[in-house]
Amino acid sequence: MGWALKEGEPIPVPNPGTGGANPRLLSALLTDFGPAHESDATPGAVVGLPAPVGDASLFIGLRVMSSPLHGPSLCGKWTSGTWSTVLRDFDQRGVWIAATQLTNPPDTRDPLMFGESIITGPAEMLDHLADTGGVESCRRLKGIRVGTGAVEPFPVPRLGTRSWAFRLVEEKSVTQWAEVVQTPRYVLEIRIPGQWPKPRIDPAVLLPRIAEAAYARAEAALG
Repeated sequence: MGWALKEGEPIPVPNPGTGGANPRLLSALLTDFGPAHESDATPGAVVGLPAPVGDASLFIGLRVMSSPLHGPSLCGKWTSGTWSTVLRDFDQRGVWIAATQLTNPPDTRDPLMFGESIITGPAEMLDHLADTGGVESCRRLKGIRVGTGAVEPFPVPRLGTRSWAFRLVEEKSVTQWAEVVQTPRYVLEIRIPGQWPKPRIDPAVLLPRIAEAAYARAEAALG
């Protein structure tokens, strides 16, 4: 699927959510981090549920990247992202998903791209999204044209009520780095895809810095 876009023009995929966008939640998303800025093609947006799962998956997936790895259903929140689990299991009124993608110009020598999502809704949903129980069953995942892979947790400084990070490894290569932060009001996720040329700073080092900035902005907007 492709679009012929003029510079600065957003991809013409309508927001499939119900109700108006939550302005506070939209303002909680990062718009800049270092050389990276909000994408003109996929600017930050808020999707109010319920929404058609296919349409919502396309709209949000244009902003927050996922992995083709798959395995037990509980692994989906780590491979596809917390937002994907919400669409599958919590597609109900009162749930909101904010998503954005930040990137720097394609001709830069130090590439940086990452996606951010912020999810608000019932406490039991937030607890489920941040629960790391069962991650050991996600160490032998299958992929689509990528062989096998795994979810590999690694330590990061604590943010919010709890936070944790992990790598997605496909055939011994790291393809994504992600961090999830839970608070009593929302769950935030940052996801960095593998990029070429490789970023000057190791994504495993950069990830908690981005998460800290995203958490600070979200707290200022939603606290």
